[in-house]
Amino acid sequence: MEKNNSFLKHFTIIGGGTLINMLLGLITEPIITRLVDPDENGRYSLFTMYSSLAVMVLCIGLDQALVRFYYEKDTEDYKSSLLSKCVVLPVLCCLAVSGIVMAVSLTGIIKLKFNPLIMSVLCVFTLSQLIYRFSLLLVRLEYKSKLYSLLNIIHKLMYLAAVFPLIYLIKSDRSKSLIFAATFASFVCLFVSIAANRRLWKPKSSTKGACGVTMKELLKYGYPYILSMGLATLFSAIDKLSLDHYRTEAEVGVYSSAITLVNVFAIIQTTFNTLWQPMSVEHYSKDPEDKSFYQRGNQIITIVMFFLGLSLILCKDLFVYLLGEKYREAAVILPFLCFNPIMYTISETTVSGLVFKKKSMMQIVVSAGACVTNIIGNMILVPWIGCKGAAISTGISYVVFFTLRTVLSNKYFYVDYKLGRFYTITLALILFAFYNTFFKFGLLTIAAYLACLALLVFLYRDNVKWGLDYLIKTAKKILKKN
Repeated sequence: MEKNNSFLKHFTIIGGGTLINMLLGLITEPIITRLVDPDENGRYSLFTMYSSLAVMVLCIGLDQALVRFYYEKDTEDYKSSLLSKCVVLPVLCCLAVSGIVMAVSLTGIIKLKFNPLIMSVLCVFTLSQLIYRFSLLLVRLEYKSKLYSLLNIIHKLMYLAAVFPLIYLIKSDRSKSLIFAATFASFVCLFVSIAANRRLWKPKSSTKGACGVTMKELLKYGYPYILSMGLATLFSAIDKLSLDHYRTEAEVGVYSSAITLVNVFAIIQTTFNTLWQPMSVEHYSKDPEDKSFYQRGNQIITIVMFFLGLSLILCKDLFVYLLGEKYREAAVILPFLCFNPIMYTISETTVSGLVFKKKSMMQIVVSAGACVTNIIGNMILVPWIGCKGAAISTGISYVVFFTLRTVLSNKYFYVDYKLGRFYTITLALILFAFYNTFFKFGLLTIAAYLACLALLVFLYRDNVKWGLDYLIKTAKKILKKN
């Protein structure tokens, strides 16, 4: 019960911050999409995508090693020394690669996607994002829920504070406004997060040998993640790359705007993913035989994510209306994009075995399988039906992603996740998404939504009852206190 209360406390704090962040986005995103053309939005989306790819590779898996070894000892010297070991090498790699990229860009030996100015900003932005990844991980591992929420809000506010003046000043290519604003916001959050944990970012000379984990051991655990995380990021970027290759930057912009709408999941997805991994690792370290914790977490988040996914698809036309006339096509893209947050978030509860048993090599198999599926799907569908094809391919690939994560994890650490129930409701969601991709909203849409919802409740009736009982008991306790 204490574990549940702790989880719910952190969940509420981070969820509140994410909700504020999401509301700020819902208010301002429609304004930005009316000021910025789809092709400009597409260039900005490609800019952030390239940075994400670079960060995943340049971390060389040491971000995951930080998570895995963080709770081995509970001393400040150990944690500070471990952080230092994990950060230095990725930063040096990033600086070296940035130097090569800038040399290539300035000399024009190879034609790159962006001009030298934007490539310079990309290198700086990537460096800040790389360090911020470690800094934000530290916030999560220390369970500083309020700080994590605050950082998300600061990032959004700083971005908005910069983007509107820049859009007014830079009228020739407003993608630059978005890029410069994102870079500014990234650095502000980086400085705030490091300052908040400065005791761990400023190791004393006496702490250098405090980490009993060798660099060889860290790299041995982390290096498979270079490929697996790189493949995972490529997997999530294939749809945009395919649209950029086969279609236009404008379609990338429309597609990216649909992804922003899927961010209504953020309040649950971000909050849950932030807390689950460190909490599950800590739970395993203390009680490796207790599997009920993982079962309960899996089934509750399954109910929540499928309910949100079905509801978002039902209301897709209303959400897309906010973006403006130029982005109307986003409505038919949205249904299958929901599979990304649904499958990824639920798979965070089923992949635990690979983390606990240090089977990081298996993560490569997961990422490669999903990546190949998405590449083949995009090659077939994008030239044929454009954005719809990219969304369908990505959605199906995330089902493959979940399946591979779960099957391989259960091979090393078996947990009964009631997968028969899961794939039944998944099939219902796929059919519902297909219908809403190719047919307009009508009475049949509402009937199908209610049928899927009834199926979800029936399949997980025990967990729904448990959740309602828990909420009633909690409400009674609060009323008694008041």
